[in-house]
Amino acid sequence: MRKISPLAVPFILQCILFLIPINIFVIGNGLATGVQWGLFRYLQSDLGNSFILFFRDINYIASGAITGRSALAYGFNVAASLSLLLALCILLYVYLKKSAVYLKVAALFTIAGGCLFLLSDMCLYGILFHGSSGFTIPVGVPVILVCG
Repeated sequence: MRKISPLAVPFILQCILFLIPINIFVIGNGLATGVQWGLFRYLQSDLGNSFILFFRDINYIASGAITGRSALAYGFNVAASLSLLLALCILLYVYLKKSAVYLKVAALFTIAGGCLFLLSDMCLYGILFHGSSGFTIPVGVPVILVCG
């Protein structure tokens, strides 16, 4: 029976972080509902269903389609996704080189990603995750912080 390398465990956990939902949210008074993962979000409304990848947020901000507080929140979302991706790349390097030198750096990027997702939620929905724009339940953020 083949043994799993101890350096593979952080890499596997980081991959799993992309599979768990980060946020479950409702926009307005039920205008739309959705679930956000690390690299995309799924939005369901009366106008139809949307599958939005994280880099589309950059297009929305750059084109001016989203401005103000929402643009800031989406920017934090993009930074959080990039932080998790960077941590994944570092952990892949750590696993392939069999050297744990950068393991703490990857952990810091993972924790930073979790904090940025939390900051994005607070920016968009308020400190208590509930406001006039709707509400969110950050179910995956604690998991990200613990894995970090």
